[in-house]
Amino acid sequence: MKPIISIPLKYGLIGSVLAIILLSVLYYTGTHPLLIPTFFDYRIILFGLFIFFGIKEFKDYHNEGFLQFWQGMVIGIGIYVVIGLVVGLFLIAFAAIEPQFHEDYIAGTIRGLELNKDQLLNQGKITITEEQYNDQLEKLKNTPISYLGVDYFIKSGVLGFFLTIILSVILRKSEKRFLK
Repeated sequence: MKPIISIPLKYGLIGSVLAIILLSVLYYTGTHPLLIPTFFDYRIILFGLFIFFGIKEFKDYHNEGFLQFWQGMVIGIGIYVVIGLVVGLFLIAFAAIEPQFHEDYIAGTIRGLELNKDQLLNQGKITITEEQYNDQLEKLKNTPISYLGVDYFIKSGVLGFFLTIILSVILRKSEKRFLK
């Protein structure tokens, strides 16, 4: 298998195992991992490390210290897509096996909405009516388990994409290999 394919698979699968362990530890120690604010999200560090080392391995060991931007992007995208997909599927399975995980997610999200109810109804450029607010609460109570996995995958994609761009720019080396 070509390194541009095997490296994202390797780092993506290893990253998935670490993410699953971390999600489980966080949940069983009393912190719901899907309710952590984005700027404290463990995925920033996890994706950053795995994308960095995946791109660096390709550049140093398989491409003679040479890396074009597109190669870094392909490897980084591959890594975060594998992690997002595997962990997203795990979350769906985990919520089916452990229904309390899903219930805690819904309860935590409702608590967050209730804390921000005044801001949502009365402030800002976009306000909602009391009826719209209650409709959203009702929809939230009926959120399917699959939403957890899809949400994780989408948020992983957004976060991973920006990290991949940054790391691909930092690690790229596009001069001719044989210039002296």
